[in-house]
Amino acid sequence: MAKARKTKETAEVAVDTDIARKIWLAGVGAYGRMYTETQGAVEKLATGANEAFDQLVAKGEEVEDKVRETIAKSPRGDRVVSLVGNATDQVKAFRAEQRAALEARIGKVRKTVSETLAPLNIGALGQAIEKLTAQVEQLTQEVAALKAEKATVAEKPAKAKTVEPVEAA
Repeated sequence: MAKARKTKETAEVAVDTDIARKIWLAGVGAYGRMYTETQGAVEKLATGANEAFDQLVAKGEEVEDKVRETIAKSPRGDRVVSLVGNATDQVKAFRAEQRAALEARIGKVRKTVSETLAPLNIGALGQAIEKLTAQVEQLTQEVAALKAEKATVAEKPAKAKTVEPVEAA
């Protein structure tokens, strides 16, 4: 009886394993099918987009040529060309002014940020400490030189004041 139960349980486990495997394989198959169909659609879309873009460029060139011909034939064609040129120059000047203003503002922000973060900049602090250390060493040497010079100046007058007695012979 125990043997019959084990056989029955083993059969149920095998069936459950087989079902789980089939579910897994169905999922993998669905993924493969979706991947294949998507790849085909992506390739068609990319090809179609490139063709549509090329067609739009060609149509734009045709329209541009027609507009240029119409303007050239028009009695006011020169005036239109000069107006377009003036407008273009004004736009370029405005753009340059705005760019300069923007760069100035960005410069101010960078300066403010760098000044704000300067106390936190370890590299800059290390360089400042090294610079100050060099200055302190230089000043220490200068002070030592001045002390030595003062000592030699003080010794000379002391030697000059000391007069040794001359013995009469």
